[in-house]
Amino acid sequence: MEKNTKRPDKRRELGAKSRDDILNAALSIMSQFGYEGASVSKIASESGLPSSSIYWHFGSKSGVLAAVVERGAGAFFGDYAGSLDLEAAVVDPLSTLRQGFSFAQRSAEDHPEFLRLLFLLSLSGEHDPRVVEVLERAIAEGRAQLHALIKHAFSSTGVQMSTRIADELADFAQAIFDGAFLDAQTRPQVSHASLIDKMAESIYSLGLAIQRRDAQ
Repeated sequence: MEKNTKRPDKRRELGAKSRDDILNAALSIMSQFGYEGASVSKIASESGLPSSSIYWHFGSKSGVLAAVVERGAGAFFGDYAGSLDLEAAVVDPLSTLRQGFSFAQRSAEDHPEFLRLLFLLSLSGEHDPRVVEVLERAIAEGRAQLHALIKHAFSSTGVQMSTRIADELADFAQAIFDGAFLDAQTRPQVSHASLIDKMAESIYSLGLAIQRRDAQ
């Protein structure tokens, strides 16, 4: 009786491992060569599993890509959200922004392949609707988390003002963060941490400017 209950568990474990091996291989290849450069045969060779296993788990190469982005987004944003406490008291907006952006930087350093793939996909041609949906959801989640951080940092100004500041600056913050990550990939001699710190100072200064403008 015990053997019958253990065998399905073992099969599930092996299936989960095969799935992870495929996704790891696909992420590695796609983050270097893009979607077009990652054939099923390359993924199979990198993962050590037959192509039939890839199709069994994901149905198609588009299915692999969607799963790669979904898993990567979950890990990246999960790590960031787990570090950030939006209920903590705000001592001053700049310190809160610095801490929040540094957490995002750390998450980026822990998941560089996912972010590289995200940028490659965003710049490449058309994709399967499922891939587009997962990609758009990941980008929207990044903006939402930056929006929440900025709003929290300026919470002492009140809900209406802090929301207005976050609404105006979330897209700009996302553009700076993405640019800083790309710069760190192409110019490793430039301190990514320094760029992120300047990002916090810029968002802080712009937030104050919005307050002054709307107070007139």
